[in-house]
Amino acid sequence: MDPDPIEMANEVKSKVILHWNCRGLVEFPEVMRLHGAHVQEIYLKWNKLTTLPPWINELYNVTNLYMYGNRIEELPKELGRMDQLTVLDLSANKLQVIPACIGNLSNLKSLSLNDNFIERLSVELSQLNNLEILSVSGNQLVALPEWVGSLPKLRELYVDKNQLKELPNRLTIASELTVISACSNRLTYLPLNGFLSAPCIRFDANEYLNYISYPLLQQLISQLYLTFTYERDFLASGCFKTRYDTNVLSTNIKLYIKTKDLFPMNHDTIIKLPRQLLKVHEVHENVTCSLLELALRKVYTERYRHTLNTSGFPENGSVTVLYKPLFKNTKLDFILSTNYTLYNLLMNGPTSICVNSQCQQPIFTEAWIIIDIHDPIIWCIITIALCCSRSCAVAFAHSSAMNNRDWHCVT
Repeated sequence: MDPDPIEMANEVKSKVILHWNCRGLVEFPEVMRLHGAHVQEIYLKWNKLTTLPPWINELYNVTNLYMYGNRIEELPKELGRMDQLTVLDLSANKLQVIPACIGNLSNLKSLSLNDNFIERLSVELSQLNNLEILSVSGNQLVALPEWVGSLPKLRELYVDKNQLKELPNRLTIASELTVISACSNRLTYLPLNGFLSAPCIRFDANEYLNYISYPLLQQLISQLYLTFTYERDFLASGCFKTRYDTNVLSTNIKLYIKTKDLFPMNHDTIIKLPRQLLKVHEVHENVTCSLLELALRKVYTERYRHTLNTSGFPENGSVTVLYKPLFKNTKLDFILSTNYTLYNLLMNGPTSICVNSQCQQPIFTEAWIIIDIHDPIIWCIITIALCCSRSCAVAFAHSSAMNNRDWHCVT
C-alpha cells in the first residue's frame, strides 16, 4: 500500500527524528523537501531507494542519515554540501565507488559503507579530519591507503571481510586508535612496529598470517593478560597455521623457516616480510647499512622522537611506544616532497624500531632479523624481532630480559 502523503506530511511536521524503515519506498519522499527543514535524523533503512535526490542538501539540519539496506548505486554530488552530517550509514547497498563529495563532509564522525562493492577508498576521504569511526567491512578492498593512519581523530577502523593483504604502516603512529578489526582477509603480515595507541586488534580468519613481530605480540599479550586468557585462538582464531599463499607473486622478501628442526610438532614454513624491507642481513655478516638507510634514520631521528619500550612481559610491563614530532623543517619538506618514495617512507613511519632497548634506532629498508617460536606447546607462533645492526641483534638475543626465549638468528 502506498504511503499516505498527508499522513507523511503531518509526521514530518511534528518530528525531528523520522523512522521510515521498511516502508517499501522507491524514492526519497518529496514531502521532506517541503516540510523537513527542521528534521535532524532520518532513518530510511530496508527500503528500495536507488539514489538520493539532488535537493538532499536542502535538509540542512540533518545530522544523522541512515540508508542501510537499500539499492543505492550512486550518490549525488550535492550530498557533499550536507556539512552538518555527523553520521552517514550507506551500508548494504550497491555502491561500487565512493564519490569524492563525501570528503567535503567536514563534521562527519561516523561513516559506514559495509557490504557494498567498493574496491578502493577515494583519496578525498583523507579530508575527513573529524572522522572517528570508519567501517568498510564486506567490500572488495585489496589495499588500504596509508593516509587512513593520518586521520587525526580516527578511533575505530573496521575492514573485515575484504581481500586485504596488508595494513597501512602509518596506523602504528595513529594517536587515537582504540579498535582495528581486520578479520577474514588475506593478510600475510601485520605491521611490525608497536602501536602508539595500543589498540585492540582483531585479525581472526587470516589463514596466511603465519608470524607476528615481537613488539606487537607483547602488546597483544598484555591485553589478553588482563582477561586471564592464554590460548592462541583467543589471540587470533584461524591464523598462525604456518601456511603460505603460493598463488601470490610479489617482490617481498621471503624467509624459509625450518621450524621442524626447532620443534618436532611444527613444519617448515615461509614468511613474507613487509614490502618496505628491501634487504635482510645475516647475523654473521659484519656489514653497515646503505647510505639510503642511514640517511633515512638520520632525518627521522632529527624530526621525530620515536621509541619502543620492550621492558618485559605483562607482569613487568608491556611494549609501549612514544612518538612525538620534534620540529618541522619547511626546506627539508620541500626537498623530500620532490622524491615520492623517500617522502612516503618518512611519513608512513619506520618498519620498526630496533628492539634493543639501548638503541632505539628506526628501521626503514634494512634490518637484522632474529626469530623465536613463542611458547610452542600453547601458542606455536613464529615471532620475529627487527634490529638495526648485527651488534643489536646479538645483544637482544642474549639479553637477560630474553632468557626465557630461544631466539634464532637468520642465516
